[in-house]
Amino acid sequence: MKIPFTGRRAVGPCFAGSLGLLVVVAGAAALAQQEDSRKGPLEPEEARKTIHVDPGLRVELVAAEPQITSPVAMAFDEDGRLWVVEMRDYPNGPAPGEPPEGQLKILEDRDGDGFFETSRVFADELLFANGVLPWKDGAIVTAAPHVVWLRDTNGDGQADVREVLYEGFAVENPQLRVSHPTLGIDGWIYVANGLRGGQVRRAGDDDAEPIDLSGRDFRFDLVHDRAEPIAGMGQYGLTFDDWGRRFVCTNRNHLVPIILEDRYARRNPDLPAPGRASDDQTAGGAAEVFPLVEQFTTSSLHIGSFSAACGVTVYRGDLLPESYQGSVFTCEPTGSLVHQEVLTPEGAAFSWSPPRKGVEFFASTDLWCRPVSMAHGPDGALYVVDMYRAVIEHPQWMPPELRERPDLLDGKDRGRIWRIVPESRVDRPETPKLGDASTAELVALLDHPDGWWRTTAERLLLQRQDPAAIAPLRDLARASKTPQGRAQAAWLLEHAGELDKETLLGLLRDDDARLREQGALLAERRLSEERKLLDAVIDLANDDDARVRFQAALGLGFVDDDVILDPLATIARLGAGDRWTRAAVGSAVPGRAGALLLTLLDAPHNQAEETDEGRLTLLQELTALVGTHRDPAECAEVLEALWQIDQDAERWRMAGLNGLAEGLGRRGTRLGSILDQLPEAVADRTAQALAGFAETAEDADADPAARRDAIRLLAHAPWEVAADSLSRLLVEEPDQVLRIAAAQALAARVEPEVADRLLEPWRSLTPAVRREVAQGMVARSDRAGALLDAMEQGILAPRDLDANQSRRLRDHPTPEVRDRARSLLASSLPAERAAVLENYRAAIEMPADPHRGREVFRRLCTTCHRLEDQGVVVGPDIGDTRTRTKAALLSDILNPNEAIDANYVSYTVATVDGQVLGGLIASETASALTLLRAEGQTETILKQEIDEIQSDGVSLMPEGIEQDLTVQEMADLLDYLKNWRYMDGVVPLTEQE
Repeated sequence: MKIPFTGRRAVGPCFAGSLGLLVVVAGAAALAQQEDSRKGPLEPEEARKTIHVDPGLRVELVAAEPQITSPVAMAFDEDGRLWVVEMRDYPNGPAPGEPPEGQLKILEDRDGDGFFETSRVFADELLFANGVLPWKDGAIVTAAPHVVWLRDTNGDGQADVREVLYEGFAVENPQLRVSHPTLGIDGWIYVANGLRGGQVRRAGDDDAEPIDLSGRDFRFDLVHDRAEPIAGMGQYGLTFDDWGRRFVCTNRNHLVPIILEDRYARRNPDLPAPGRASDDQTAGGAAEVFPLVEQFTTSSLHIGSFSAACGVTVYRGDLLPESYQGSVFTCEPTGSLVHQEVLTPEGAAFSWSPPRKGVEFFASTDLWCRPVSMAHGPDGALYVVDMYRAVIEHPQWMPPELRERPDLLDGKDRGRIWRIVPESRVDRPETPKLGDASTAELVALLDHPDGWWRTTAERLLLQRQDPAAIAPLRDLARASKTPQGRAQAAWLLEHAGELDKETLLGLLRDDDARLREQGALLAERRLSEERKLLDAVIDLANDDDARVRFQAALGLGFVDDDVILDPLATIARLGAGDRWTRAAVGSAVPGRAGALLLTLLDAPHNQAEETDEGRLTLLQELTALVGTHRDPAECAEVLEALWQIDQDAERWRMAGLNGLAEGLGRRGTRLGSILDQLPEAVADRTAQALAGFAETAEDADADPAARRDAIRLLAHAPWEVAADSLSRLLVEEPDQVLRIAAAQALAARVEPEVADRLLEPWRSLTPAVRREVAQGMVARSDRAGALLDAMEQGILAPRDLDANQSRRLRDHPTPEVRDRARSLLASSLPAERAAVLENYRAAIEMPADPHRGREVFRRLCTTCHRLEDQGVVVGPDIGDTRTRTKAALLSDILNPNEAIDANYVSYTVATVDGQVLGGLIASETASALTLLRAEGQTETILKQEIDEIQSDGVSLMPEGIEQDLTVQEMADLLDYLKNWRYMDGVVPLTEQE
């Protein structure tokens, strides 16, 4: 089949990816429709016919050009008017000297036929506006670097006041900006930060402390004029379920529940809390999708999966059948589809799966159909915003030869909004008129079965701040028709400062699990002062519902009293297999981890009576928290308790010692170094145990995982026990994973002999082990000097270090090391990039062999990239290069810093104990960050142990790779990157040509 390159590319306003090709068709009719749409845009009614939805549903046209053009977000106000944000000058913005073309429009359906035929501009000249929330006499709009409130104060239907509420959001790329202003059940307005963060402050207040959004989302409360960072982060999408649980998305992660909020992680700075990404993305890709069009993706590895997830939305309406309620829907504009997932509670979090395998909820055969966001309507329907563009991609990520393509703006004068309703619906609901509703009527609407009505009533009550609402809200919070209504009323009382103890006790003791969960959440700040509330939360420790127990643990963490230990032990034991429950418990004991562990091991909990991975992990995580305290008395108590375990004793002790060593290591202390501070009997038994692990580490017949744990413990054993064992493993162990573990364990030691033991076998080490040895040498100033000594002595050459390690030596914070490194490595410094590119330009045209190129790739690239079945996914995915010219690839390889995605910028972290570490920031929480480097190696550092962190401003892909490449090898590598998928007859070239 010959598939012409149409140049049409979709990523939606989450905007990710580059070019790739796949045809997925549903029969001859679908293929015929697709061929027709390739000729150009379809008129709205013809486009509607190309959309396939679930049986029993139908699609209706709500709005189209000329009423709207290039729509990206929408919301209904209290009177049923439709507010639509248009990003008309996407992707490049206005021409120099020209005003922005973005607009906010208000649409009305005056004749009641379901089509919004009347449109007017409320505000114009908006730069990359992408989200809207009606508020009082106007709307809150996200338009980075600002969140603005556009107001109509004179009643003429147009905004005459533009008040900047918050400023400082990042504006590096129009696709990655603050978006989705969404009202939460708690009265705060939440936004997704767009991945680029920012230093945000209240506009007009130059003295305000900026709020750092690195790795976080943001929320603000206009009633009380407050704002704060929150756990995240979302790219282009943010939604809540009926209980205020938040979900975001990124372009490859179509569904990310936010399970642990930042305020819990912050209270225990010793806790490396789990990252936000409780999702299904793996190194190989994201969830599957089944488009009916050619799916253009960043990489061939992305084909058939999410490449541009955006607009994630939990359906909270009451019009679609019950099977859809609570489902999560995510747009995938590269595939012209909307994907559905059904959530299932799993511990404190969720699992999910699509209701029908191989079929999407909404999928079009029209190549121009670009679903980018969704919304609820007052009729209970689900609405889909279709930007309807030929190309939705920012030129920054296009091959250079395509950045001036003439079709970038095709479709800017078009756009559609679709409504999904039951096929059987024939009536048209009345337009709501809540702007005229009384306060009592709005309170009553909190019991409405549809989420749009409840949230809109909440918004209006927040805007009015009517004291007359308090009494009916209290009545509703204590007794209403629906649990959702009770929760909504309770949160409005909390926001007003009027939530009383009796109402809270009613929630905590309710038969409905979700109300008990809400009660624990609402009560958490009162538990230290109200014993009745504390007792009620303690009673939840044995709750049948895992999410209730999780929230109870989080609440108990605000009580500074040993009374929390027994209920926390119960929660931990019941939820030991759930990482989020363990994190909640860990966050609750910043000063009581040891006491909690002793409570768990003692009757009646008897944690060690049964052995499973969850319980072992719980023990290891709690002992790690003990280790971070570096309190010899607490460590001694925990070690003594470990020696009392009889069943599966070695597994429990190894887990406990590993945790203790890990925690001490986070504070720059080795387990072996505190033995002399412990009681003699405890110290002796611990030393004996550590010595015994040397035997396990070298036992070729032992389980590899147990050997790896034992090797890790040798980093903390007495030097006379560990030195020879680790040295033998480094050189003689056939398992490379264990050799690397031995190198890491040696590098963690502080003895002066370590440098010699690492470098002496250098010539016999494999490349992967060499990299780990070099990393251990570069990380410490004293060893960095020894590494340079070895280089002077010819033991190793400058080319034996990778470019990142060389750069770290040349930029080392110690002047003596830095100066010596620059002198020794001068000959290996790369030439100016322009000259290097010119020297290698011949590789573009010269004859080449992709099979030889495959070997070059294996030698130089697999530490950070994966193609076919070789390599590790650390750097950006390079799986699809068909539309990249060899010239562009050559530039990427030799000049990697020309355009760097912020996700792949290298960082340097200096710790308080003198280590200098580097890599990508793989995850970040309020208390810790994790670095990712070559070979997929990770390192977690507590933030309290960080002395300095700085972006290197360069790609993880180093400059200087040409030092290891001849021009012919470069030609072979380029040929491999272009043609790897066609080698060995796997895919015929005719598929692409």
